[in-house]
Amino acid sequence: MKRLLRTASFRLAAAYAGVTLIAFLTLFATAYLITTRALDRQIRFGIEAEYQSLASAAGSGATPELVAEISKRVRLPAGTSFFYFLSDANGHRLTGNLNDHRPMDGWQTIPLSEVSGETNLASPNDDHRLTALGGHLSDNSFLLVGDDSYRLYDAQEGIMESFALASGLVLALSILPGMIMGQSFLRRIDSINTASQAIVKGRLKERIPIAGKGDELDELSHNLNRMLDSNQSLMESLRQVSSSIAHDLRTPLSRLRQYLEDVRLFAGGPGELQSAIDQAIAESDTLLSTFSALLRISQVESKSRRSGFKTVYLSGLFEKIAEAYAPVIEEAGKTLRSRIAAGASLTGDEELLTQMLANLVENAIKHTPTGAAISLTLEENSSLLVGCVADSGPGIPEPERKRVFERFYRLDRSRTTPGSGLGLSLVAAVADLHGIAVTLEDNRPGLRAVLQFPRHRFSVS
Repeated sequence: MKRLLRTASFRLAAAYAGVTLIAFLTLFATAYLITTRALDRQIRFGIEAEYQSLASAAGSGATPELVAEISKRVRLPAGTSFFYFLSDANGHRLTGNLNDHRPMDGWQTIPLSEVSGETNLASPNDDHRLTALGGHLSDNSFLLVGDDSYRLYDAQEGIMESFALASGLVLALSILPGMIMGQSFLRRIDSINTASQAIVKGRLKERIPIAGKGDELDELSHNLNRMLDSNQSLMESLRQVSSSIAHDLRTPLSRLRQYLEDVRLFAGGPGELQSAIDQAIAESDTLLSTFSALLRISQVESKSRRSGFKTVYLSGLFEKIAEAYAPVIEEAGKTLRSRIAAGASLTGDEELLTQMLANLVENAIKHTPTGAAISLTLEENSSLLVGCVADSGPGIPEPERKRVFERFYRLDRSRTTPGSGLGLSLVAAVADLHGIAVTLEDNRPGLRAVLQFPRHRFSVS
């Protein structure tokens, strides 16, 4: 119960109940005052009309006719008559259904038990008060007309009882839903806590259940599940990277150790020693380049390079890559075709964009046979700026086109060629940093690496 009372939903319901109660009490006070004043005006209006009627009939004062009229009215059926008191100029009571009363002009309120004689009440008590209007007539006689204001107090009491009951219902109807919502809220929070504890204990596939109500807790659960999916993917990627590093670096490290072992055991002269050292340095360079590539990818993925973004002349960058690799492609017995739109610029990191494009061209060179055709294009297509590196080589099977962007992933036929399997991983990281959509497509034959540059970051003059 204590836990329920501490929930935000219960506190919100309690606050709502408090505000509703305040509004209800304000309404009560307004209704109470309006009703009381209306009834009081009604009673006074009746008394004043009755007094004026008798005063007008009195003419010259307390005449026998006036005495007879008051006596007649006193004898009217119970509940239909007023209360009267008539005294002569000396203060002696002449008629009426009230006891002796001290003459006093104007409105007055008198406990009925103090002045009632023969009344039309079965049992006068303190709740019955006389609202009366008194005045001296022309012969200095005194006339008092009053009415029992009990119905005014009865109405006030009825209003108070009704509002007290209604206030209790309002509080109950306000707090009860809060308790129900609090219980529901606690159940859903408990489900989140249960899933979180399971994940902390290592069950990374555990997810927070979604109630399907479409409320903010469902939205929170959905976002948390997306975060958990991302974390699980990162953990699996980290395990895969760690395994790939251990697997891919084991061979060069073993070779390096073997070279050093051979130098220690079998080096016969300076020439053999120099050759072994050169081979060890080459293997060391391979290891260092692999770690450098990993560090570069990590740096790019951290998004820290975005702070140095500036306008890059993209057309010039494509032209520079085409000029730099044309001799290399020709020497490999392959051909290069380029078609580059002029005037294209992009906001980004020129060094990283150059590395991304160079990696794609080098992959095309490395994985195509002699005589293959390689193309490098940059063109505006339907208001989109699209770059493409295509070749006529063996291509990549469709099921593996996404996997080649993973670190250290290499096709079976590529394992005999030099490389660490990090080139396309760097391409993917740079593309993600710049918001570039990179896809691999079938070139029939060969492979097309398509770069779709973000619309809000490029310009074509």
